[in-house]
Amino acid sequence: MAEYYPTGVQSFPELRKNEQIYVDKTPHIYNLIKKGASRVYFLSRPRRFGKSLLVSTLKAIFEGQKELFEGLYIYDKIAWEKFPVIHISMSEIRFPDLGLYESLTIRLLDIAAEYDISLENKDLNGKFQELIKKLSSKYEKQVVILIDEYDKPITHGIEKDNADLAEENRDIMKNFYGGLKDLDEHIRFLFITGIAKFAKVSIFSELNHLSDITLEKRYSTICGYTQQELEHYFPEGIKNLANEYHISTEECLAQIKYWYNGFSWDGENFVYNPFSTLRLLDSRKFANHWFETGTPTFLVKILNEKFNYDFAGKTAKEGNFSTIHFHKLDPKAVLLQTGYLTIKEKWLEGMESVYRVDYPNNEVKVAFTEMLLGGYLDRQPSDSGLEISDVRDAFKKNDLNRVKAIITSMFASVPPQLFSKKNENGKVTPVGENFYHAVIYLIFNLLGTKMQAEVGVKEGRIDAIVETNTHVYLFEFKKNNSVDAAIEQIKEKEYAEKYRNSPKIVYLVGVSFSLRKKGLNAWKAVVWER
Repeated sequence: MAEYYPTGVQSFPELRKNEQIYVDKTPHIYNLIKKGASRVYFLSRPRRFGKSLLVSTLKAIFEGQKELFEGLYIYDKIAWEKFPVIHISMSEIRFPDLGLYESLTIRLLDIAAEYDISLENKDLNGKFQELIKKLSSKYEKQVVILIDEYDKPITHGIEKDNADLAEENRDIMKNFYGGLKDLDEHIRFLFITGIAKFAKVSIFSELNHLSDITLEKRYSTICGYTQQELEHYFPEGIKNLANEYHISTEECLAQIKYWYNGFSWDGENFVYNPFSTLRLLDSRKFANHWFETGTPTFLVKILNEKFNYDFAGKTAKEGNFSTIHFHKLDPKAVLLQTGYLTIKEKWLEGMESVYRVDYPNNEVKVAFTEMLLGGYLDRQPSDSGLEISDVRDAFKKNDLNRVKAIITSMFASVPPQLFSKKNENGKVTPVGENFYHAVIYLIFNLLGTKMQAEVGVKEGRIDAIVETNTHVYLFEFKKNNSVDAAIEQIKEKEYAEKYRNSPKIVYLVGVSFSLRKKGLNAWKAVVWER
């Protein structure tokens, strides 16, 4: 039987009627509806991760469309019943054109018309409350409310670099949701999805009984595909992909995992990005499918301005997953909530959860690194692809002169204005050593070899380590200082001691940057004598 992939399909009825593959998530939905301690939920997941399909599935369940669920877990587990449903997708209303207040008003009037109800209240909050009460009264049942991508109006303002618009939309949303807390008796089920959890939105501050299930272990795989689901639902696609690349099924599965698996919200259960997986199987091509659907330009700008470039293997506290203040964006929090970083491990320190975070997989790591590097070099990320390949080949051949020449050339191509920055007072100053660190680190990070930066050792921190199958390169960077001083520092602080028993050849590499030359000044490498 042919596999039909629902790439980009967000409608559960459409998916089922067209006989496309549906990875059964109704066991999780059953737990939410029947076993959950709350009736009011919030779930955060990255874009293109199946949130809208989940909301559409919930809508079909509460509308009593039992026939669509034949063969699925929930089919014979519940008493099918039809409820009035208020479904609002913030990505579908026309707020960029009409304004948020007007577009929400139109959406409420449209829903009221669908149920043959007239709304008299002039205020947006009042209209929302009136709609809920009238639906409950007309059908003598509680109302189901499904809000998809609630945060879209706020992120729209941030992406436009317009904090005032983001704040205005947040205040409208605060007023819109504010009335829900007094309508508990009229609400059967409330489910809200989004990417980021923003501060000072009333759904979080005033709905005290709201259950945020984002990091709950039992719902960690409610979106995305587990390894078992991948192999169970897509055997034909995996076989076709393996044939396309002339590799075994086992090798193919290993590559799919390397590219697209690795997202986790509990550090134990890991899932595949569903959009990338479906695009992979449909196109039969390993590529950056997810990243191509949306570039976080505002985030790249923030990271480049603050010289934030190395997040791999770092720790995070639970607060990094909580609310975001858009006037003071925490890069790590934004990266975690948007899916560019994910939880790889979790442990307790006292009573507080601590997480080790990293890039989820190769797709995200490569695409995001290229984007950051493109920001520093003022060029399209793909433009540096050939040069990166040359650097990788030079390291494999232990040709450090070639590595130096390519990187020198890359710095030479950087526009002169990027070597200076304006501070908060508008004063122009030369960039510091961290600019050069960032560029070198990002280049090395794209090599596909073992790469570490700012590595802690007994006597200090090594600026960078590149490790191939046969060699280890320990880098120390200096600004307006000699390469000999850099190498002496590596020796004096015994950075190489951790490799004493390694069979690999270890090189100590001193690199000097020059502000006057705006690039590499000197480069010296010596073999470490054990």
